[in-house]
Amino acid sequence: MASFSERMGVTHPKALQLESLDEELRASLWNVCRPLFFYSSRGVYLRESGVYSYALAIYSRFYKVPVDDLPKGLSEFTKGQLEIFKDAKWYELLNLIEFLHDLLASDTDNQTQFVRRINAVLEREKSGYRFVAGIITPITNGLEIAEIEDAADSRDKFAAAAVHIRTAVGLYSKRPEADYRNSVKEAISAVESAVRIVSGKNSAVLGDALKVMDAAKPMHAAFKQALLKLYGYTSDEGGIRHSLLESPNIDESDARFMLIACSAFVNYCVSRS
Repeated sequence: MASFSERMGVTHPKALQLESLDEELRASLWNVCRPLFFYSSRGVYLRESGVYSYALAIYSRFYKVPVDDLPKGLSEFTKGQLEIFKDAKWYELLNLIEFLHDLLASDTDNQTQFVRRINAVLEREKSGYRFVAGIITPITNGLEIAEIEDAADSRDKFAAAAVHIRTAVGLYSKRPEADYRNSVKEAISAVESAVRIVSGKNSAVLGDALKVMDAAKPMHAAFKQALLKLYGYTSDEGGIRHSLLESPNIDESDARFMLIACSAFVNYCVSRS
């Protein structure tokens, strides 16, 4: 809800933050990270604290500097990290947030809470980025995020499709240069993988799977045709796969649409299998 001053026209709503992190957003990200990775206590040696293993990982694997440069005191370490949160370039700080997320890989409960809290901060402070499938990516709509997350988390027989979706997210989010063409290829590969599971044929195309699903529970003809046309987008002569030497005009909008649409189709296959 808009604040009192915004409703009165005294101040203006915050603009969407793309390729930037304002002071309020940086502080909010710090407040999420601090209790897990950077808590402080005077007079405590860093080596004797619960964050020492995190500090070692951050210095050796993220900053890639000698661990000898670690401060002796826990408070000094925390103060130094706060300065980085304040002063780092926007993409450097988001790189660090992703790295901290990965440090929690063995603690799924804390990792899930970390993602939830970071995404809540990003949404509240009008950032154009969210954690999706473990990667910070420029997708802002909650329904879109949920669709991709569900597809990326598919398990058992649809696990291969999930791998393709996660790869597509990574390519879509790659910076400084996103790889939209290969993101679309991975997204459609997720559909192919799901199609083959549903149809029971290793070389099946979308039409085969649609026949199987249609026989089990009839689909509207227009809906079926829409799915076939979507699939054809990456298969015809002018599509993504035509030639690696001919670069089609695939931009962020195309890649975003295909990532979301293919994720939705994978979820559809899972629900109908």
